[in-house]
Amino acid sequence: MSLARDPLTRRRKQQPAGVWGAVVLWFMQPHDYEWMTEFQNSHPSGRIIRTILAASMINISIMSFLSLYAEGGPAGAGPTALTLTLCTSNLIIAALWVLRPFPGRIGVVSFAIYSDIGVAAALSVLDLTNALLGCVLFAVIGAFVTFFLSPRWVIVHLLFAAATTLAFAFALLMRGDVDPITLLVQTNVVLLGVMSVPVTSHVFLTTLSADARSSVLDPLTGLLNRRGLSSALEELWEQGRRVGQCAAVIVVDIDNFKSVNDIYGHDEGDAVICRVAERLTSHVAGYGILGRTGGEEYLAAVVTSRLHVDALVHGIRRALHDENDAIPVTVSVGAAILYADSQLWTHNSDTVGTASRVADSMMYEAKAAGGNRVVTTLI
Repeated sequence: MSLARDPLTRRRKQQPAGVWGAVVLWFMQPHDYEWMTEFQNSHPSGRIIRTILAASMINISIMSFLSLYAEGGPAGAGPTALTLTLCTSNLIIAALWVLRPFPGRIGVVSFAIYSDIGVAAALSVLDLTNALLGCVLFAVIGAFVTFFLSPRWVIVHLLFAAATTLAFAFALLMRGDVDPITLLVQTNVVLLGVMSVPVTSHVFLTTLSADARSSVLDPLTGLLNRRGLSSALEELWEQGRRVGQCAAVIVVDIDNFKSVNDIYGHDEGDAVICRVAERLTSHVAGYGILGRTGGEEYLAAVVTSRLHVDALVHGIRRALHDENDAIPVTVSVGAAILYADSQLWTHNSDTVGTASRVADSMMYEAKAAGGNRVVTTLI
């Protein structure tokens, strides 16, 4: 499970002004392929989306096959072979959408590229008039690109779709048997359908997604805030319950942080908070989730093996302290550990809340004992 961090969070304070600035901000916005893949594979809607994509590929295969018998369809051995090859590959990809999990970045990008090139290839063996009208299929691909790819790939798709459409229109114009005004209107309608919806939809979705994600993230560190931790903890806990591993809730507090702000100023204090967040992220990455729950307080929840959980918890203090730092700091760590046979897994509906409260009390014990130490307990 990945830790929630969003580089855009800090950039939002420095948004460029004007329409062009908004376009640049949209174009440069990072796309979280990992989060998208995890969401699609864990949410029931993911299976529905994969089924719809598979059905679309099957439908395109059937229509392509029927075009072999239609007026203005593929004619000759080469075009027929190309059409049948595309029909077969589409059916294989449809099966993969149904049988395999939702793919990551390489998978979705590859599918979009295949779809664009496949549509262009399939249209190239049709009569030019049918090919031009068939370019509306790029709008279907545009819907996929809009939801699952970055702004840069949206632009690549739109440029390819526009170039293909204009190439067919120019070929028709050169053929000389179509009224130029009619051709202009047809081409304009196709381009509007292909290009307008993906751009406006992607801008809206990326803005909405950024705002939604910022509501669950700490603006200084990019870690989850209390709201973001709440839902993420429940999901992680269910994972720990299913696999039967050990789990731990860990509370980390920077010792004597007020003196850091008093002596060095709040800017340096913020730098310390961010540095601790980055090191804590590296330490627990791959095992669970991490959030900032207060000014200098963090909460982590991990699921790992019984042999590893103690080492992970006790290694936090060393991972966060470096004497060579401009402002060296120490931390107090409290942890509540649940082994696989803990009764809290089955006898307490508020396992997360109980573990969090116990971990918090352990952290205060560590701080009361002088700080720079780890206190753990089994629950």
